[in-house]
Amino acid sequence: MPQIGWIFDRSKCTGCRGCINACKFENNTTLDFTVNYRWFVRRESGAYPTPKVEFFTLACNHCDQPACMAACPVAAIEKRTSDGIVLIDQDKCIGCEYCVWACPYGAPRVNQVTKKIEKCTFCAHRVEQGLRPACADTCV
Repeated sequence: MPQIGWIFDRSKCTGCRGCINACKFENNTTLDFTVNYRWFVRRESGAYPTPKVEFFTLACNHCDQPACMAACPVAAIEKRTSDGIVLIDQDKCIGCEYCVWACPYGAPRVNQVTKKIEKCTFCAHRVEQGLRPACADTCV
């Protein structure tokens, strides 16, 4: 089975958060702030005179064997065989949060308005058109 995935070079990340904003705009989570599919971590280390700051951007890893999918009691989560993208069917999701607890990366999130679970879709709608995810296209 083909598997799409992320390549993130933290040495090149400037911490601009453009990927997070692109994700919000692409997935219409900008105005209501109900859920974030991508998040950002700033890690400081070292000490004067050589302090160091690193940035990480994180989202669903679209795992080879998704723990979230195995934990879902209603089979609302599926892994596409065409590209390995893991998606949540909002019509089937009951919002039980089992997938949230099972994911070791914290990717599934509760939408505070719908009370259902959402996560990064790897911009499946863009990938189907031969485009890259919005976060990747925005990265400087």
